[in-house]
Amino acid sequence: MPGAGHAPRRVLQEKPRAADVEMPPSSRGQTVIRPAMPAAPRAPVHIAHVRAHRHDDDGPVTRVVLDAGRGDTTLAGRCSMRLSAPADMVGTGVPLFFGFTFLAETNHTGERPFHTRIRKSRRQDPHTHHTNWRRLENNWLLDLELAYGPIFSADKLMLILNETLPGDAGSETREAWLDVMKQTKPFFDNDDDVTALAKRLTANDDARVMQAKMIAVLLDLPDGKHSLQDIWRRLLEQYTDGNDEGIERIKQAGLSDFHWKGTCGIYGYVCPGDLPVDFPFDLAPMGEDKSPTVKDFVIWLFRLAWNDFTQDGTGSDRYANIRRDFENWRNDRTFTATFKNLAEQTCEELGLNREILAMSLQELAEHGLFGEVDQQIVTLLYQCVGNESISHKDVQNIIREREPRLWYNDYQDDYEAISAASGLRSLLDENEPLMDDIDSPKQGFTLYAKRLYLVDQAYRLFVCAWKNSTRQIECSGIRDNLEHRYSLFQSHLGGVWQRQLDILDHWDIDDVPTQQDFYERCISKTVNAGRKIAVIISDALRYEVAQSFAERLRSQNRWSARAEAQLGVLPSYTQLGMAALLPHKTLAFNPVGEHSTVLVAGASSQGLDNRAAILAKVGGKAVTYEDFIKRSRDESRELVKSCNALYVFHNVIDKISENKEEDTFDACEQCVGELVSLVKKLANANVTNMIVTADHGFLYQDHDVVDSEWLSVQPQGDIVWQRKRRFVIGSNLAESPSFTTFTADQLGLDDPKDESVTVQIPNAIHRLRMQERGVRYVHGGASLPEIVVPVVHISKGRSASEDVRPVDFCILQQTDSITTGQLAVEFLQTEPVQDKVTQRTVFAGLYGRENGNAVSISNEVPVTFLSNSPEARERHVLATFLLTSDADRFNNTTVELLVFETIPGSSQRCMLEQKADYVLRRGFFDDGIDF
Repeated sequence: MPGAGHAPRRVLQEKPRAADVEMPPSSRGQTVIRPAMPAAPRAPVHIAHVRAHRHDDDGPVTRVVLDAGRGDTTLAGRCSMRLSAPADMVGTGVPLFFGFTFLAETNHTGERPFHTRIRKSRRQDPHTHHTNWRRLENNWLLDLELAYGPIFSADKLMLILNETLPGDAGSETREAWLDVMKQTKPFFDNDDDVTALAKRLTANDDARVMQAKMIAVLLDLPDGKHSLQDIWRRLLEQYTDGNDEGIERIKQAGLSDFHWKGTCGIYGYVCPGDLPVDFPFDLAPMGEDKSPTVKDFVIWLFRLAWNDFTQDGTGSDRYANIRRDFENWRNDRTFTATFKNLAEQTCEELGLNREILAMSLQELAEHGLFGEVDQQIVTLLYQCVGNESISHKDVQNIIREREPRLWYNDYQDDYEAISAASGLRSLLDENEPLMDDIDSPKQGFTLYAKRLYLVDQAYRLFVCAWKNSTRQIECSGIRDNLEHRYSLFQSHLGGVWQRQLDILDHWDIDDVPTQQDFYERCISKTVNAGRKIAVIISDALRYEVAQSFAERLRSQNRWSARAEAQLGVLPSYTQLGMAALLPHKTLAFNPVGEHSTVLVAGASSQGLDNRAAILAKVGGKAVTYEDFIKRSRDESRELVKSCNALYVFHNVIDKISENKEEDTFDACEQCVGELVSLVKKLANANVTNMIVTADHGFLYQDHDVVDSEWLSVQPQGDIVWQRKRRFVIGSNLAESPSFTTFTADQLGLDDPKDESVTVQIPNAIHRLRMQERGVRYVHGGASLPEIVVPVVHISKGRSASEDVRPVDFCILQQTDSITTGQLAVEFLQTEPVQDKVTQRTVFAGLYGRENGNAVSISNEVPVTFLSNSPEARERHVLATFLLTSDADRFNNTTVELLVFETIPGSSQRCMLEQKADYVLRRGFFDDGIDF
């Protein structure tokens, strides 16, 4: 009973209630002990919670606090006492059992306010051993609340709330958390999930954020990832793997309503089934028959995206949030496989195949969601190129627009074949009329070196690309047509050029550098100036292939490459071409044997050793590509240091083509790759001056030689030493209208034994009939592809200004404010794509600033700059941005258009310097949707 100081008319009613509490003497700190209470019928009061705390300052003393409750009222009363264990029991490990009697304190009148008691400690008043009472309205347990902190309960959710979740949250936040916990009790049965949630939860998180983080725990999302976009990304990943664990865990945890209502409210999703009109936005639980599935959402999402995020007359504003997240998923390289799997599954389920087949090429070009679209675009492009109903510019624009899209890589081989076919056709159209204007040898040589070689290059690229086409059979008409047209081009060019050859009395063209002058013109000046130089001679490196090599090298950082043309020797074959590139005063066919090898100042130039001996006279050395490429850096440097001119002999094209001529163009591609590697290795060996050249070019056609391309006559003369497909070497060969005939002197060659050495070349592109392999790939004649020999000057700079860089662009800002739900922005590619200026794709979006952080408030738009047009008006790119619901909280503030770019070789992005500021002044309207 209380002491005399209690309030008048206050009655204490004793309500016996036993509780056995087990108190291990060794317990330390705070220990919550569940009371063991037998059932007591009609008992108005029950023990709700027991908390024990052991104090070590004055012996084995334990304070026990009991919270009592009546009915559903948690805070009906509390009492506290101090218990001391017998000294002989301390440290024995024997449990102690205590019995308690609880006194329920009530006010009989129910009108007077309750009173509270204040216990004075012995330190305050050592002579007072009773409880003093004082009046305090409303809260008669304030002293105990202040003394022992928050209210405690034996209920598991209360224990988790008080002991596991952040304790610094405000009372309203804790009440909101507790409401969520009561609705999602199954979640809190898993201790690991509770622990994970506690690590994520902060004192400022409201009930909505709490539930989002609970779902993040269930889906094992990374810390800090709990947005609806993050949640759906994981669910979609699981869905494509046939795994429904995530959505099932959400459902079992009691979070299904929250998840789907959030999806409806934020994304504008409408659940399937018979639903109330206001279902997506009310708070009533969904019935079992109304529970949607991930598949329902996927089908809805892709149908919506196919319709450009408009549905049933609903404007795009409603779906701005899902559009933003959808495009982020599509643009995320790490999500590509999942996204493509979803698209593949959904296209058939939506029944879009028939619709896609009925669309025009222009309509299809606006879509990029499903692979079936690219498949149909490829089909229509093949048809249009085949019937010549589309311009090359339109073909290029369509293919370039597809390049950054999702499915381009799956159809890249066909796109490249179409592009190559269209490009070849276009170049044939452009250059065929030019040939008839050739009226001199110089004009013909120069025109080929500047323009006509592009046709040979385009033909090579077409043949290579066509081999990878998936439509070779059904689209064989394209190949047959282009092969026929190229054959006519070769014949026409050969005939026009032959008319210019017929007027030459010596193998020389005014103002055109010759191969025989190569060493004096390109090497000796550098060597005489005390600088080192490396010369790479690649057998059969045709001029157009050398241009491709130079272009590839220029596309790399700090490399410069400039290709020039020189007049090759006749006959245009390896022995003579190699000899002409060495330092020499005279050249002559070796009179010993078949006259196939060549003498340099009387010495044989056949083979590496003989060439090295000739170079040694001027301080040079010779090495094969295979030997040099396997040397270490130190070995390479020692070799370079030991000479002033290093000749590296490389042989891929001629070697492969003479053994398997159908692989000629594949050999060209291999050659380009090896040359790039070789010049880099030479640079690492401290070579700063390099030249790549060739002994001769070649003719090649990827079809059988027709009768009109065979020469019907055979050479006649005193002696025929050498007879090849494209040249003849003999003595006193009889002139014939089928051949172009030169004496050794006319070719700039000596005739050391006065044998009346004569060379004959079949006219145009004709071939001699003979028992010898090699019909499509030939060389030795005087056609322009055979005798226009490349000289590629190479250097590596040290300045960053010579680095390859992406094309530059700017934002053409037409306004400084946003007043509607969308913004159209024009970008300008400020320069054409060329050489060291490469195309690029950036990602742009609108952002607001919140606490210093950028918050996305629009969809993200990929913007690709790839135009090579010199006209600025053809390099404009338009992008449209749709505001999401997140933009509402930034109204009447300045928002930013920011641009990001993927870091090469990574999935990470960096922000670019281009940006634009806008004031968001968007009028609000009530659409009935609470986001």
